[in-house]
Amino acid sequence: MALRTPKEFLAGLKDDRRIVMNGETITDVTEYPRLKQAAEHSALSYKAYEDTDLRKVLVTNCPETGEEIASFYKLPQNADDLLLRREAIYQISRYGDGYIPFVKEIGTDAIFAVRMTTPAIDRKYGTDYTKRIVDFHHYAQKNDLSLAGAVTDPKGDRRLRPSQQENPEVYLRIVEKRDDGIIVDGAKCHITSSPIADELLVLPTRNMEESDADYAVAFAIPVNTPGITLIPMYEEPCTDDYERPMSVKHPFVHAMVIFDKVFIPNERVFLCGEWDFAAQMVMSFASWHRFTGLSYKGPIAELLLGSAALIADFNGVGSGSNVKNKLRELAQYVESINVYSKVACYEFQTIEGIAFPNPLHCNVGKYLFADNFHVMLKYVQEICGGIGGTCPSVADLKNPEFKEKLDRFLCGRSGVSTEDRLRVVKLIHDVTASGEGGGHMFGTVHGEGTLEAQRMMVLRDFDMKPCIDLARNAAGLSKN
Repeated sequence: MALRTPKEFLAGLKDDRRIVMNGETITDVTEYPRLKQAAEHSALSYKAYEDTDLRKVLVTNCPETGEEIASFYKLPQNADDLLLRREAIYQISRYGDGYIPFVKEIGTDAIFAVRMTTPAIDRKYGTDYTKRIVDFHHYAQKNDLSLAGAVTDPKGDRRLRPSQQENPEVYLRIVEKRDDGIIVDGAKCHITSSPIADELLVLPTRNMEESDADYAVAFAIPVNTPGITLIPMYEEPCTDDYERPMSVKHPFVHAMVIFDKVFIPNERVFLCGEWDFAAQMVMSFASWHRFTGLSYKGPIAELLLGSAALIADFNGVGSGSNVKNKLRELAQYVESINVYSKVACYEFQTIEGIAFPNPLHCNVGKYLFADNFHVMLKYVQEICGGIGGTCPSVADLKNPEFKEKLDRFLCGRSGVSTEDRLRVVKLIHDVTASGEGGGHMFGTVHGEGTLEAQRMMVLRDFDMKPCIDLARNAAGLSKN
């Protein structure tokens, strides 16, 4: 099968998947307003093939099959392959005006993590998981599937391990093993793009002990599999892209995925009770996913900087030293994200023949952009001024009775039309102050793992010994 078109992608979503949103059962995700907008945004991942320059980045050949595939699916073997993946994520995000389509990136993060882990499981337990994940990988790339990675469990009492929970279903678990496959029960939370994906790739969310073996499970499954219900987050639909330019054209959709006695055939199972490999799988995924985060957050930071620079100019304050200081902070933010994403490629590791972005750089870079995101939003809002939070609606701006007056009252510097100024104001409001913008604040802190997860991983991966040796020598301490 060739690379898909946007039309083919959207047609593939017209199946019998079960989605309940805001108390309503959705029969067609391509027609329900909010989900339709999200599906059309994600279709950009397929539409971009039509752009000759982008196609050079987004399309490559599989080193294992020789087939033409989406670059996201290419298993990296060296720094150049990692840089290609980084560039593909970066460019497809810019193609979405700064917002990533999110239909192949997380799913392939999960594929790579599984492929890095299964060879060791097979060597220890005599399983054939590697063949299974390779077959699924080639199937997904051949059919140019949209994939959602499903990792986070509800968790229940966070003090307790999965097997210690009063309610055993707060972690996804195996409830039955059969000759032809397994039955799973439970849920996964915050699963990005799952309502508009073809398949889910499910991984464990944490390390396990032997008592947690039933929770050590990884598999791939079509979204419309019987027993799966998706409950997306609800955001009031808006259709005016002047009022909400990013929310209308480029919305994200996340959902809780409920598994009610779902059957997974053996050929789609990649971990089944081998509890001692759950941590390796999830930590591998975490670094891949943070690398993806670094690659797509660059365009978001560029969108913030560009919006701030435009409104500063339109307001006539672009030359002010206080504004320049804030723009400088935003520029440094952009550069730090882009540098860490590239350095992670150059200083890669090799695990099971797979080039793996440097985990330390991925974690430090992700921490920096997440920890500073709210501060950057503050700078943009400061530069914009209070109008960003109180601007009349587009309906008021177009009201014949007031249009002329509002056009004069809400103007900026000479030479800039009021409409252009207000379009940037509306963009800043949408990105920094709307419900969608608030969702991005949460997503930046918790997406790709929490800030605390990065703090833990940095100390785990950073080599402290040279620093301690240097301090010991400087202090004149004995080498012993």
